[in-house]
Amino acid sequence: MSSDESAADTTVAEPEAVEQAPEATEAVESESQVPRWALFGSAAFALAALIAAAVFGIQWWVSSSDDNAALATSREDVIRAGGSAIKAYTEVDFNDLDGFFARQKAVSDPSMTDQLTQAEPSFRKAIQDAKTQVSTTIQDIAVEELNDHEGKASFLAAISTKVTQGAQSSVKSLRLEVQMSRVDDNGKQVWKLSGIGDVPLVAAGQ
Repeated sequence: MSSDESAADTTVAEPEAVEQAPEATEAVESESQVPRWALFGSAAFALAALIAAAVFGIQWWVSSSDDNAALATSREDVIRAGGSAIKAYTEVDFNDLDGFFARQKAVSDPSMTDQLTQAEPSFRKAIQDAKTQVSTTIQDIAVEELNDHEGKASFLAAISTKVTQGAQSSVKSLRLEVQMSRVDDNGKQVWKLSGIGDVPLVAAGQ
């Protein structure tokens, strides 16, 4: 082959190389752009998922906190109402028996109120005859069960009473188990005593 033919071949080949270069560049750019967009889309999706998880997590936490706060409020209400009920049931002055029975009925649910009404005549006579006076000190109240949904609760109470009958007086320690129910009272939901009984004190070592 002559030198002129070689030069001609070289001249023809160069435009082809120049024409292919833009295509190669576009291919490289296209390949580099696809992962970039895919990465951006994945990041956006992950961010959205993270935000959703955070929002739902916060909502769950707020709901849980609200439940705990409501339960704590109910517990305090039970303790407060229960303390008043214990005082009403254990503190008595034979000089004011009308007030004594009225206070008991005011802190009792309908069932206990009916029982008090039936027992009042015999209790009134016994207290009056013995000239009984009792003052109470509440030492501790511990809520055992609290079902806020059903409006039921129970607690143990440690109390001391000073009992005076005529010229004689004595101090006694008692442990009481009290049941409470939440009832409607003039349009308000309030805790009322639904049961009360003494729990035997166990001496140390027994």
